[in-house]
Amino acid sequence: MRKNNVLIRQKTYNSVLLLLDSIFSGKKYPDVLINELFRQEDLSRDEKTVVVEFVYGILRHLGRLDYIIGHASRARITNLSPDILNSIRICAYQALFSDSSAAGIVNNIVAMSSHNTKLSGFAERTIEAILKNKDTVVFPDNPIEYILAYHSHPRWIVEKWMTGLGSIKDVEALCHANNTEPPLMIRVNTLRSDIASLQKMLGEEGYSSSRTELSPFGLIVDKKEDIFKTRAFKEGFFEVQDEGSQLVTLLTGAKPGERVIDACAGNGGKSLFLSSLMKNRGTVIASDLSPMKLANLRKRATKAGAFNIKTANKESLTEYDGKGDCVFIDAPCSGMGVFRRNPDSKWRLTPQDVEELAAKQKEILSKYSRLVRPGGRLIYATCTISKEENEDNVCDFLNENKDFYLVPVSELSGFGSGKSPSEDGFFRSLPHIHNTDGFFGAVMMRQIG
Repeated sequence: MRKNNVLIRQKTYNSVLLLLDSIFSGKKYPDVLINELFRQEDLSRDEKTVVVEFVYGILRHLGRLDYIIGHASRARITNLSPDILNSIRICAYQALFSDSSAAGIVNNIVAMSSHNTKLSGFAERTIEAILKNKDTVVFPDNPIEYILAYHSHPRWIVEKWMTGLGSIKDVEALCHANNTEPPLMIRVNTLRSDIASLQKMLGEEGYSSSRTELSPFGLIVDKKEDIFKTRAFKEGFFEVQDEGSQLVTLLTGAKPGERVIDACAGNGGKSLFLSSLMKNRGTVIASDLSPMKLANLRKRATKAGAFNIKTANKESLTEYDGKGDCVFIDAPCSGMGVFRRNPDSKWRLTPQDVEELAAKQKEILSKYSRLVRPGGRLIYATCTISKEENEDNVCDFLNENKDFYLVPVSELSGFGSGKSPSEDGFFRSLPHIHNTDGFFGAVMMRQIG
């Protein structure tokens, strides 16, 4: 089968089918499964591109695909075997979002469903109906039902955002943005380079870029292919980091000579940024529950030349009680702000998950606030769009801890009206407004005396 005059073997689409079967059975995350596949199978660069495009495209547009499949056949989707349903989804995606010929798509469904003699004919007829009627599909008139079907989001999430955002127009725009492929955003490592020099170096390697609008440290790179093979990356001149993530790190106001504690450091992307903001002077104490992530952080820090980062397990953080100039809590969250990067999570997430995460975040905020010295700063951040995990947690914390008070983001240096401060004093970045991931941030100060 050909795509843009490139030969794509049937093996490629069969690989997509196996990946979807594994993803929907809840075995592993798409990126993990895709990486495993690429290590095991001999696929060309173009075939790998097709695999990634189809897997993530189907996950983004799953609701629309299933709606169209449901209206193209008399069978209930829930009654179909996973392999047949996923075969139909693959070919429906081809019909709607690729330049594949109708004959090629029909051949594909015949090949993928041939093992199931009972349903192969049904699958072929369903795809033929989709091809015939794809330009005349009628979606629901009801605004919420339309968003569910056309913009492919679960009902409970759409209804939650209706309450939080208060506008059907904003909810639709957000859901639409979540189904677009995010740009590649990188952050210059100022310990190694500067933004102009990095941009020039990448340009010489064939990667054109433009400055990010909100972060002075970011570039939007026009292509992603082999970016990690560039000299600029190998020599530690940049890290991949979304602009929203850069901005919440900037909320810390980290300065040279300070003691900054990154309490939920993960693999260390924000710790590396903190180190560069501090010009390698002072100390970044990076902590995480995972020793493996901390080990990875140390390797990244060495490459980046970030020598003021010290890793610490949770137990050893107690020695810093009341000693942190700044404590940064990038709390584990539901990830509703990064659906465009992780589209599978919108189908995996449940209301109970949000409830449990909000309770966990509240404990984390209470626990690590004790690390802040009098007169020091506490920054709470998430990559989600969920009131329970964001505003409610901060407000509850402030009500229960009168020695802390909120600092409106608009009062911070460099955070004027263009950098997502809100009237209630919080920071928010949103995919449909800022073309960033969805982040939330709150800055709090601990009173002296």
